[in-house]
Amino acid sequence: MKLQNKILRFVISSGVVILTSSFLIYELISSHRDMTDYMRYIIDKGESAFLYDKYQNQLIISQLSRKMDEAPTVDAATRACDSVQRLGDVVGLNIDGHSYSPLKGSLTAGKTPCSQWVQDLPMLEAFDSAISNDIVWNPLLPDDLRPEKRFRYYIDLVNQYIYFNSPVVIKDPTLTSWNFLYGARLGISSASLENLFLGRTVVSSIYVDTFTRKNILTFLTPVYRQEQLKGIVMVDLSHQDMREIFYTRDRPLVWRYLDISFTDSDNNANIEVHRSAAHLLSYVNYSRPLAENMHVVLSLDVMYFLLSSWKLFLFYLLTTAVLLHLVRTHFRLYRMVSKENISDSLTGLYNRKILSPVQSMRLQRLTEQGASIVIIALDLDKLKHINDTWGHNEGDRAIIMLAQAISATVRKSDYAVRLGGDEFCIILVDYDEKDAQLIPQRIKEQLALIDDDNRVSFSWGAYKMCVGDNLDGAMEIADQRLYQQKKQRHHHN
Repeated sequence: MKLQNKILRFVISSGVVILTSSFLIYELISSHRDMTDYMRYIIDKGESAFLYDKYQNQLIISQLSRKMDEAPTVDAATRACDSVQRLGDVVGLNIDGHSYSPLKGSLTAGKTPCSQWVQDLPMLEAFDSAISNDIVWNPLLPDDLRPEKRFRYYIDLVNQYIYFNSPVVIKDPTLTSWNFLYGARLGISSASLENLFLGRTVVSSIYVDTFTRKNILTFLTPVYRQEQLKGIVMVDLSHQDMREIFYTRDRPLVWRYLDISFTDSDNNANIEVHRSAAHLLSYVNYSRPLAENMHVVLSLDVMYFLLSSWKLFLFYLLTTAVLLHLVRTHFRLYRMVSKENISDSLTGLYNRKILSPVQSMRLQRLTEQGASIVIIALDLDKLKHINDTWGHNEGDRAIIMLAQAISATVRKSDYAVRLGGDEFCIILVDYDEKDAQLIPQRIKEQLALIDDDNRVSFSWGAYKMCVGDNLDGAMEIADQRLYQQKKQRHHHN
């Protein structure tokens, strides 16, 4: 293949690869953009769930406020104080079995006397009612998106007690001595308290749960009485709660290769909501602050893209391979057609079409530049006799053997041409004239190797082109010398 055609084939093949790769890159960018938007959707969904829980706290507090100044009946207060249980250092209601039925959860009062905290019974019953009946807000959401009822509790800072909305087993002595306010227990740190005293309506915090000893996320909502901070309503979101909030039900494969983590900048606490099944390379990263101190980070591993986009990669590879194959086939056919166009079908040598005016001008230019161009005319002897004696197949075979001997003798830079019938021509480019005279002898030596019947012989004539000669004229002179040789051989015979 000519250098020009090789360059053209390389340019076209490169264009094919660039075109198909551009499509793949476009799809990669689109997929990355789509997944970034989906990460944003995941966080938006989680933020909506958090907003729901925060708003529930606010509505629960509104229920508490209505009962805050209401005192319990004497019978209710007496019954509550009579129902106080003691479990080691823990003192309260419903801490060892359901001793006080009006309250559904457990109350631990530490060393606070019953007469002090019993005044809040109507408020705590309202707390129970708001949570259990879910009357504060019941949005019309699909079942799979409806937030579950969370574990909520109320901490009263004035009367120093804790009320959990569900029965719990309390064994931690720090809850009875009220030391948790100073040890970042139950999600209340000094920073949390400071933010509440500064008037923040909701404070978020990550802390080690007293009961499970695992990091959980909690939202603290202040309860005020006469503009003084009385207590805090808290809702806990466990690791499982957060997994359910952020679970990608519509794309389970995303969930499999998704990392989700929360960080509390106030205390550097962290919750690993989910870990990817593989960690090859982060494909999409998305982060957002959900509060002044809360930061969420989502990271999708590249394995998701490889598994979800295998059809795209297969299409890319197949399309590129098919197009490159078409380019290769086109140039192969072009080369074959070009070769057939200037090649002799019987011998495989060049045919007359190679002797074009362009070729003549090229040889003239080389001659003017000092190159030695030698034209050798050859003619197969006694072809008619071979055809008449042994048949045309043997005549064709004789032509083919002479062509093979010529082809084995000349260089690739030379031109071996079958002019037609039994006539041949050799154009030796940049060849010394004395060496050119040896070519016929070498052809005879090649014939001796393949012509077992010694039927093939030839006559020849050579001419070296001079400045001003054209190809036709040089071939005519070589042809005349060939016939002179034939006459001399015939005369001797």
